Amino acid sequence: MTRLPLATLPLLLVAATSPAADKVDPKIRAEFNRTDTNHDGFLSRAEIDARVERMNVGKAPMPEAKAKAMANAWFNTADANHDGKVSPAEMQGLFRAIASRYDTNHDGVVSLDERAAARAAILGGDSPQQGPKGR
Repeated sequence: MTRLPLATLPLLLVAATSPAADKVDPKIRAEFNRTDTNHDGFLSRAEIDARVERMNVGKAPMPEAKAKAMANAWFNTADANHDGKVSPAEMQGLFRAIASRYDTNHDGVVSLDERAAARAAILGGDSPQQGPKGR
């Protein structure tokens, strides 16, 4: 199972309901731009590594080994065309896939219950399909 930063969960609703694959949602674009430190329009492995290293787990910095594993999993999953970089559309595609997985009642919305189940699945390693459904 690919584990993603909990910070991505609020973006899941946005990613799941965006109307066109070629039009990147503004919230996803803003997150992308914060990570694209060299402003070349793509995310490199180094940029993802740096972003994940800045994340905290609760009030403590994320352990280095966990950060590296998370960054690698995120990058390898997001780089859909395997060109060694992640475009805004690829990032949105990954968030859509995650949103689809956690939208257990398939209504196009990741509800608070579904979000809680997703968080529990990420922290506990359980399948999100086992959690609460609906709004």
